[in-house]
Amino acid sequence: MPNTSVRAAAEGMPTLNRRTALAVTSAGIVSAITVLSTPAKAVPAEASPVSTKLLALIDAKHAAYARFEEAIERATPLEEEYLPKTAELYVPLSIGGGQSHSLRYSELERVEDDLRADIKRRYAEQTHKLTALHKVAPDLAKQSTAALRKAEQFDLRALKRLIKEERARRTAVGLEQALEERDAASDAERSSINAVCAYRCTSMEEHRIKAEFLLEFCTGRYGDLQSEDIDALLWSFLPVEALEGAVKGSESGAA
Repeated sequence: MPNTSVRAAAEGMPTLNRRTALAVTSAGIVSAITVLSTPAKAVPAEASPVSTKLLALIDAKHAAYARFEEAIERATPLEEEYLPKTAELYVPLSIGGGQSHSLRYSELERVEDDLRADIKRRYAEQTHKLTALHKVAPDLAKQSTAALRKAEQFDLRALKRLIKEERARRTAVGLEQALEERDAASDAERSSINAVCAYRCTSMEEHRIKAEFLLEFCTGRYGDLQSEDIDALLWSFLPVEALEGAVKGSESGAA
């Protein structure tokens, strides 16, 4: 599973960053803990039903996981056949040599961005070498600079053409579509687990169901919790009002 960042899906999560939360004073934290530790009034088990929302979030996570596995099974053989590990996109440069980038481990957009930056860097280095020439032969230096700019634009157009051709090659065999579905399924799977982590339980039964689900998920084939998932899980234990009150108390004390 890609370790890409996913926006937390927590509902009701306060707009506080980690730095602000860590700035809360000990007194503020104690106040929040006091609210959290207030004994709850005992209620019969039958009066604490499990929210259909929590069950729906868990079902959505299982569905997203199944979609992700299916996308992997479809993309992997196509990737092995049409995109070997040694595959590279090579752009010959007008100033000599060329610039290459692996095609296997990056999306085409990233490949194009990286190669564009590398090509611009190569030409910037050549332009910098003309600094001394500007002092002794300014006209020749201007002509050389103009020639470098023209060559750079030519090579950048060549890069765009090569990317377009590579995308067309992948699309013709279904590889591009399979990779796009795998990425979309991965994003959906990550968002779904984050939503479960962010859910605020309202009964011990919900806590049990959520905990058992997370234990099951963390032992799965692609099971792991990213930092944003852990953040969402921790936030879900704190009443919004208690944490906001603690932060406000800290800020007013610092003022």
